[in-house]
Amino acid sequence: MSTTSELLFAYLRNIFFDASKAELDIDQLEEDYVLFARGLMYFAHCIGEFNEFARTLARGDLSVKPPPSSNELAAPLKTLQANLKHLTWQSQQVAKGDYKQRVDFMGDFADAFNTMVEQLSERQHMLESEIASSRKQAEAMKMSNALLPELTRHIPEQIFVVSTRNLEVRLSNDLARKELENDPKYITMLMSLLPSDESVNSGSFEIQFTQDGSERFLVVNTYKIEWHGENSLALIIDDVSDEKKQIKELEDFAYRDALTPTFNRFYGLLTLNEWLKERKRFSLIFLDLDTLNFVNDRYGHGEGDVYITKIADHLQGYAEDAVVCRIGGDEYMLLAPESSYEVALGRMEELQHAIQTDEYLDGKDIYYSISFGIVAIDENNEMSSSDVLSVADERMYAHKRIRKKARQSAP
Repeated sequence: MSTTSELLFAYLRNIFFDASKAELDIDQLEEDYVLFARGLMYFAHCIGEFNEFARTLARGDLSVKPPPSSNELAAPLKTLQANLKHLTWQSQQVAKGDYKQRVDFMGDFADAFNTMVEQLSERQHMLESEIASSRKQAEAMKMSNALLPELTRHIPEQIFVVSTRNLEVRLSNDLARKELENDPKYITMLMSLLPSDESVNSGSFEIQFTQDGSERFLVVNTYKIEWHGENSLALIIDDVSDEKKQIKELEDFAYRDALTPTFNRFYGLLTLNEWLKERKRFSLIFLDLDTLNFVNDRYGHGEGDVYITKIADHLQGYAEDAVVCRIGGDEYMLLAPESSYEVALGRMEELQHAIQTDEYLDGKDIYYSISFGIVAIDENNEMSSSDVLSVADERMYAHKRIRKKARQSAP
């Protein structure tokens, strides 16, 4: 039979190397060692709580309940948990547009985080200023048409005088005549787009149409007049297509990811909240790249950027009406309208295969793979956007663990 010292040593060894075998029968010990053994068992219990708490935090679950205050070993981890929760909240605030958030702990990470927030704030202010300036310019152009003192043939707007009886053009300036030369049906088309009610025949209207494959935007100011004894309509037309295009480009830039052709986190969260508010039926897929850190470390961030953009290209092919957003370094969110869980799962498995067999990987010692979590939303949904993202994130990590376990057990 083992001596008391051998039993205690074996128990202590198992505590550190194989906790599942750490058992101690106090009845087998000498009486003088019983109190020490009880203390050792409590120490083992504290270590077990510490290890479980640490493993759960390592998986990214910050909501885990910490060990009781009596476990002094876990105190540093509790502080880390609190700091990470606060950092998560700060990141969420930044995503909502609160660029006043700053991190004053975690060393180099804090410097990088604060620099990123400052850059986002500066970029947002710059874009908002440019968009506001462009809109003011477009508005000023529209207002100027109403202030024209008289119709002339040499001002930079199209001018028509059209008979209200038969739409015959009675007067036109140089720009107007060029439009008619390019398209003889131009006036007929314009009149069909203006309100037909005579009570609104005088006013300012915006018209949008497609001509030769391009979108055109016109501001049309109309005035009822009598021209040589005939009821007519004077049209002063300002082509604001270029201004509209510039505004749209600026808005698209504000909503697009800088590296990939996908939308950014701000647009993704904005769309998600709108769809939830409208009680749309859709599936949200949250995913990340499994091996980006490995690619970055081994082949450099240039190759990592290729990895990120390749995944974005594949995700863009999910469906024509799907909204694909890059919401972090290696994380994407995909919103698929009118998609069930089963449809989303099947499509993502197809994309997973396409990603893993991308022809770019031929002859390279690089492996592409994604892990994803799917949440199907319908009109009865009561979850908030943060709840939906949290569930999708948990399912994504569960999928990652399952696939990792499968790879480890494969022969």
